[in-house]
This record gives sequence, C-alpha cells and structure tokens, in this order.
Amino acid sequence: MRVGSVIGGGRMLKSQRYHDSIILVVDDEPSALEFLSVLLREAGFEQVLMACSVAEATRRLDSARPDLVLLDWHLGADDSANVIRHLRMTHADEIIPVIVLTADMAPAVKHNALAAGASDFLNKPFDITEALLRIRNYLEMRRLYQTRERELELARLETLERLARAAEYRDDTTGQHIIRVGRLSEQIGRVLGLDEERLFELRHAAPLHDVGKIGVPDAVLRKPAPLTREEWEVMRQHTEIGARILEGCAYPVIQMARTIALTHHERWDGIGYPQGLRGEDIPLWGRIVAVVDAYDAMTNDRPYRPALSHEQAIETLHTEREKQFDPMIVDAFLDPATFSTLRGETTESDT
Repeated sequence: MRVGSVIGGGRMLKSQRYHDSIILVVDDEPSALEFLSVLLREAGFEQVLMACSVAEATRRLDSARPDLVLLDWHLGADDSANVIRHLRMTHADEIIPVIVLTADMAPAVKHNALAAGASDFLNKPFDITEALLRIRNYLEMRRLYQTRERELELARLETLERLARAAEYRDDTTGQHIIRVGRLSEQIGRVLGLDEERLFELRHAAPLHDVGKIGVPDAVLRKPAPLTREEWEVMRQHTEIGARILEGCAYPVIQMARTIALTHHERWDGIGYPQGLRGEDIPLWGRIVAVVDAYDAMTNDRPYRPALSHEQAIETLHTEREKQFDPMIVDAFLDPATFSTLRGETTESDT
C-alpha cells in the first residue's frame, strides 16, 4: 500500500505547497530511512536528503541548508547531538527545526536533546498523520521567520538608502550618484569573482561612501571654485565623520559601508587620506569604490567644474593606474561587462 493512500496529512502538506522545502533525514537503519523517504515524497516533498551516520549528516549540512531535520537519537556508537551542534554552528544565522525520533522518552534523553538544540520529539513508533502535521507546522514557522527576516532586511536597506540620499542631496540634487556608485561597484565585484553575498553587501554599502559629508559645511561642500588649503582640510574630514556615523553596528552591510566611508580616498601609492594606507593594506571595498567614485565624479558636473567626457575620464584612470588606483580594480572597471553596466547607467540617467 502506498504511504500517501492512508493519510490525510500528505494532502494537507501538498495543498500548502511545501514541495520545495529541503528535509534532511538521519537514521542508521536503512529500512527506517527508506520508510521516511517514501513517506515524505508521498506527502509532496521533492528534496529529501538522507544520511545514516553523524559523519554523513555533517557532510550534508556542509553542502546544503535544510529547512527541517528529522534525527534518530540513537545512531549506534555515534552521538546524535553532534548533528544538532554542527547544524547550529554551520547555519548559525538560521532557525532550522530539528525533530528528534526516539523510542526512549526518558527525561535524560529529552534533556540532552533539548540542551543540544532540538526543537521537538516524535515517539517511535509515531503516528504518520501527527508526524506530517508537526513537520508542516514547523515548516510554516520557518517560512514566517524567513518572511519577517526579509521584511526587516528591506527595512534596513531602505533606511540605509535614505541615509545615503540625505548626504547626497547636499552635493547632488538628483541623487543618481549613489545609485551609479552602488551598481558599478557591484559589477566590478562580479568581474573580480566575489560571491553573491558580498556583491549584495557591496551594492548597498557603496552608496554610503560619502555619508560623512553631512558634517561638511555648505560653504565648503558647494563652493563653486577650488578649495583653499583650510577648506580642503575640512572636506577631508568627511571620511572620518562617515566612519563615526556608521561605527558600532553588527549588520554586515553597515560594517562594509563604514570601511568604504573611511578608506575610499586612500591611494594605491600611499599618499591618500585619512590614514595614508598603501596598496593592499587598503581594504578591497575602499579600493573598488575609489575607482567608481572618481569616474562618476569626473563624468558629472561639479560645483567647481563641468563634467569631463567618458574618454577623458578613462584616460585619467589609465594615467592613475598604480598611482592613485589599484591596477586590478582599474582593469576590472575597464572589463567589457562593466562597460555594459556603464552604458545602462548612461541610458537611465538620460531618460
């Protein structure tokens, strides 16, 4: 008899469309693994991972992020708690439910499993419908958590964007400079082979590079002539002001933004500011934004001069390669993929 033909829980799960959820099943009994695999697939799950030992389970966790784990508590000589500990360490930023399967419901067993990080228990032999309903409820809890996390992430990013715009509107009334810097920085990172997480952070952190200009007087920031030595010293302070505004936050995007704010005016040859860093002592994020910010500043009107042509700006980048700018970043900027992004930005700014 097919497992799905004797339960209503499977139909309930199918109706909720949990088929894309990843479930890891850990049991040292081949027959138990086969039964649970069939049960879950009949209930509509298409991604069921199986492991018969702690070692195999940890390898699975290293290569995949499950949405729920079904864990037999007695894996021969292995300590099942190590699976939970490895899960919590490997995916520390996630809430992933672990349901322990055991015929031994002694208080010590429960205490040890809960102490390791287990979420719930199913007593063997378990009721199939109850098991599937518990799985459904925990997956729903995880989905709700992920939804709230996405909402919080969007709220954080919107706040950062508004902060960047607040600074930018004092220097660029269109607010387009920060958008261009974010997109071009991301593209350079892509050419350099950065992973998607770093690209996401870079795109949203780069627009905050000049947030410290909030602390620069308008008389200096918008002066329609070259700055005096004293005014230039005031202007240079925007890097450290920006770093102070952004310091002390654990959110990775803001941590990267602080680094960028502080270091995007350092130079490859070591005569930049504020710290006079040289070469690869300058954080990669600062080196990327240094090139993008310089190009965008050159090709757009400033209070003290009209915009340069694209060709003039590229010539300057070539001239300053290995002087002001990291040659690797200049080469990535000149990559055809980056130029495609540049054409897109030009088209958008003209419409």
